[in-house]
Amino acid sequence: MKTGRILFILLCACVARASTSNGIITLTSPANGSSVPTPITVTASAVPPATCSAGIAGIGIYPTPYNLLFKTSASSFSQSFVLNPGKYTNFVVQEWDKCGGNSKLSISITITGSLPQPQPVVTWGYGNSRNNVNTKEYKLTPTNVNPSTFGKKSSYTLDGYIYGQPLFLPSVSPIVGGIHNVIYVATENNSVYAFDADGGGLLWKKPLGLSPAACSDWNACGVAPAVGVTATPVIDTTLKTIFVEAKGRTSDGTYVHRLYALSIYDGSNRAGSPVNITAKVTGTGYDSVGGVITFNPKRAFCRAALLETGGVIYMGFATTDDADPWHGWILGYNASTLSQVVVYNDSKNGSRAGIWMGGAGLAADSNGLIYTATGNGSWDGSSNWADSYLKLQASGGTLQTVDYFTPFNSSTLNSSDWDLGSAFPTLLPTLSGTYSHVMIGAGKEGRIYVINRDNLGKHSTNGTDGQILQSIPLAVGGSSTPRNFSTPPYWNGNIFFAANGDRMKQFKLNTSTAKLATTPFATGPELYGFPGGQPVVSANGVGSGIVWAVEHAGVLRAYDATNVARELYNSNQNSTRDSLGAPTKFAPVLVINGRAYVGTHAGLVVYGLL
Repeated sequence: MKTGRILFILLCACVARASTSNGIITLTSPANGSSVPTPITVTASAVPPATCSAGIAGIGIYPTPYNLLFKTSASSFSQSFVLNPGKYTNFVVQEWDKCGGNSKLSISITITGSLPQPQPVVTWGYGNSRNNVNTKEYKLTPTNVNPSTFGKKSSYTLDGYIYGQPLFLPSVSPIVGGIHNVIYVATENNSVYAFDADGGGLLWKKPLGLSPAACSDWNACGVAPAVGVTATPVIDTTLKTIFVEAKGRTSDGTYVHRLYALSIYDGSNRAGSPVNITAKVTGTGYDSVGGVITFNPKRAFCRAALLETGGVIYMGFATTDDADPWHGWILGYNASTLSQVVVYNDSKNGSRAGIWMGGAGLAADSNGLIYTATGNGSWDGSSNWADSYLKLQASGGTLQTVDYFTPFNSSTLNSSDWDLGSAFPTLLPTLSGTYSHVMIGAGKEGRIYVINRDNLGKHSTNGTDGQILQSIPLAVGGSSTPRNFSTPPYWNGNIFFAANGDRMKQFKLNTSTAKLATTPFATGPELYGFPGGQPVVSANGVGSGIVWAVEHAGVLRAYDATNVARELYNSNQNSTRDSLGAPTKFAPVLVINGRAYVGTHAGLVVYGLL
C-alpha cells in the first residue's frame, strides 16, 4: 500500500489534470512550476464530460490573458512554441466541447533561454507576396499591447516626409563600429537614414545629392511640399545593398529619376551608383513621337514599392494628380551591375494605366512571375492594360503578359475614376483546398475580388465576373468612391481591410473553397477617414495575432486579430505620451521585434513595451 501511494504521488507531480462538469484536460508537459527553455513543447489532451457524447470541439493555449496562441479541432496535440522568456503565472490550456461547455487548466511556468534572431524585412509588406504579415513576433501580444504597458518610446525628426514602409535588418556588422539591429528609412528630401532599431539613435544619414523638386513641379502637392524618394526601397542582403529610387532636378533644372545602390553599412554609393533612369518603347500611344514612346521624367512618378526578384530590381511608375501624358512603366535593373535589363509599358499604343497601387509594390511568386495592378486608361486586351491585374514574365528585355483579369465593368471604372490599381491584391500563401494559389484585393469601387492565380479569368463581357472565384460588390469603403487604397493582409483564415470611410473589417476565408464570407466576421469600432489605413498583422505563428493600422488623422491603432471589434490600443488613449503626429498617406506601420515604427511628415516614431 505504501509503494502504491508513492507511485500515485509521483504521477500527480508529472501530469496536470483539470476536471469540471464540462470536461477533463490532461497536460503532460510542461509541468506546473517548471522552468523550461524556449521553444517549449506543450503536450495536452482533453475528453468531454460524460454528459456530452458529441465529443471535443477543440483545445487551445492562452499563455497570458486574452492571448490565444494555438487552437486545434483535435482532442489532443503536442507542439513546440517560441515564447518570450519570463514568468507565466497563468498559462492556460482550455478545451471546448461540442455541447457548448468548456474547461480550463492553469499552471505557472518560467520560460528561460533567448529568442531567435528576428527576421529581416527587406521589402514592402514583409515579402514579395505583399501580405504585410509578420508571423515571428514573439514580444508583442494581445495581453501587453495596451495603454498601460505599450506606448511611444522615441521619435526622430528627419529632413522630409517618410512615404515608404521602414525596413529592418538584424545584427548588421560592422556598422558604426559595432553590431546593430537597424531600421532604414528614406525621405522626400532625398535622404536615406539608418537607425539603431533598439533605441540607440541615428547610425548614419546619406543625402543622395539630388535636389528634390517643389511639389508644384510634379503636380504632387498632395504628396509632400518637396518630392524625392516616395517608393519603399528594397534591400539585397547578399549584396549588402539598399536600392532607392529618387527623383529631383539637377543644377540646370533638368528633371531626372535615379536608381541608387547604397551600402547598408554606411550609405556610401556602390560602384556604378547612381544610374539615370531612362527608357523608350515603340508604340502609337498618345505621346508617341515618330512611333516611339519616351519615359517622361517630369510626369513619371514612382510610388509603388521596389521589387527584387531573379536578381533584378523592378520599379513601377504612374503619375500624380492625373497630369498628362503618362503611362504605366515597369523598368528593371540588374542588381549586381545596375544595367537596365527590362523595359515595359502597359499602354504603349494608348494612354495612362499607371502603376502605383497605394504604395504597395509589384509582387512576385515562387516561380519569379510578376504581378501588378493598373489604373485608369486604355484597354484592348493585347497591348493596353488599364484597370487590370496582370501576371507578367520577364522575356527578351521586356515583360510578357502571361495572364490577366480585367473586371466586366472596366469601362465604367475608367470613366468614373474608380481605378482598380488604387491598391494591390495580396498573394495568399499556398492553400490546401481546391485552389491552392489565390490572390485577394479591391480597388476604388470597393468590390472585393478573389482570384485563382493559376487562371486569372481574363475579361468577361456578360455583365458579371463569374469566371473568377468570387466578386463581392460594395464590400469595403464608405458610401461613395474612392473606397479602397489598402492591400489586405491574410492571416490564419482572415482577410483585413481598412478602407476609406469605413471601419476595420475582418472577413473569414473558407480555405477549402477559397471563398470569403460575404459579410464581415467583425468590424472595428471607428471609421477611417481618407484614405483609410493599411492593415499589418503581427503574430506568433497562428496565434497572438494583432492587426495594426495608422489612421490618417494621426492615430496608431491595434486590434485583436481574432476579433477586430476589440481594439487593444490606440495612441490617443494617452495622447500626451503617445502622440503620433501627422502620418503620410498609405504608409504602413512596420512591426518587428517588439516595436512598431511609423513614418510621418516630421520623421520616424517608435512604439514599444514601456
